[in-house]
Amino acid sequence: MGLCHLNSSPGSKLTCGRCQLHLRCVKFNWASDAIVHSVQGSIIVIFLLFCLLLAVPFVARSQSEATASKTEILPIVSYDTDTGLGYGAKLFVLNRVGLKESFDLVLFNSTKGERWFKLVFSVPDFEMRQGTVYPLAMDVTIDYDKWTNNSFFGIGNTSNFSDREYYTKEPVELSLVFCRGFSQQWVGQAGLRFRAVRNFGFSPASRLAKLEPAFNRSRVSYTSLLLVWRYDTRDSYVNPTNGLVVQGETEFAPAIGFNDVSFARFSVWMQRYSSLLSNKVVLALRLGMQGLAGSELPVQVLLPIGGNSTLRGSPQDRYLDKTAALCNLEIRFPIYWRLGGVVGADAGKVWKDISRTDLTRWASNPLAGLRLYMDTFVVRLDVGFGRETTGFYLNFGHIF
Repeated sequence: MGLCHLNSSPGSKLTCGRCQLHLRCVKFNWASDAIVHSVQGSIIVIFLLFCLLLAVPFVARSQSEATASKTEILPIVSYDTDTGLGYGAKLFVLNRVGLKESFDLVLFNSTKGERWFKLVFSVPDFEMRQGTVYPLAMDVTIDYDKWTNNSFFGIGNTSNFSDREYYTKEPVELSLVFCRGFSQQWVGQAGLRFRAVRNFGFSPASRLAKLEPAFNRSRVSYTSLLLVWRYDTRDSYVNPTNGLVVQGETEFAPAIGFNDVSFARFSVWMQRYSSLLSNKVVLALRLGMQGLAGSELPVQVLLPIGGNSTLRGSPQDRYLDKTAALCNLEIRFPIYWRLGGVVGADAGKVWKDISRTDLTRWASNPLAGLRLYMDTFVVRLDVGFGRETTGFYLNFGHIF
């Protein structure tokens, strides 16, 4: 996610992250090389910097109250069934220049081949603007997330687990989003996203390498326009205990010269948080559906379900298609001090188009977990019990 809302871009995941300092050069150099050799990427970088210079003074004038600054550095050792043993660091810097801004840097490496670099600059910070009226906020995200052992099972809800194959998936994403809090509940957003995904490293018998269109076995890049509206009454962005979120999102990648693909994506999400038993227990529910309109779309653009942030207990990207629906239910309860527990279930399904949606043959996985609640983030440990696999996840942030 990194657009100050539920991140649901095609082919992307919905998590927070980590990484080791010596990987910074490796990751950033790849991203820089990819952008330098892409006219599209260069335009986006220039546009980001230009808008940054224009927007920061305006945002600075809108901030009147003094806020304490802080810096948090967290070394990380984690484990995820899909990524393996992970290690790295997370740096969070808040309000160091007095604009209520935040820098959130994640560096991550894993034994199963994930290499993740992510930087989010927000002004004002997500949590500080939650539930407030503000004239302008801005979020800039740089995200590079290479998987050297990415799984492909096939397309559609009937894809077989036994057909699993591995290849390397290398995405890089830049986004710039402007937000406005029209009231304490209503938020509007508009922005641009550049995304490039390269698939390579196929086995000689790979089905994906032979699957049309040809972009499936090469690199796809596109620039898209994002429009989002959100009704949000959460009492916290990091750890909500009460409130409702209803969000609609549209993404449009036009058929213009520097875009390899053209599509429109529509999504609707609902999140509900209710405190029970004298505010000690929280019932959290997320429902969502998204769909793609476009022809001959490669796998880099299709909508995935499975893994750490969607269908825990099923492998990462277990299901892929042009329409996807998801349901997550959690009961969050205290254990001791900052430690809490979670029980719940995830369910999801994909379809070729939205007209074929139904309520049968959904993948559904029960789960249990622990939470460690810090001031500005949550450490999450989940175990999901899928029909084909069991998933173990140690990560950051609630999945919703």
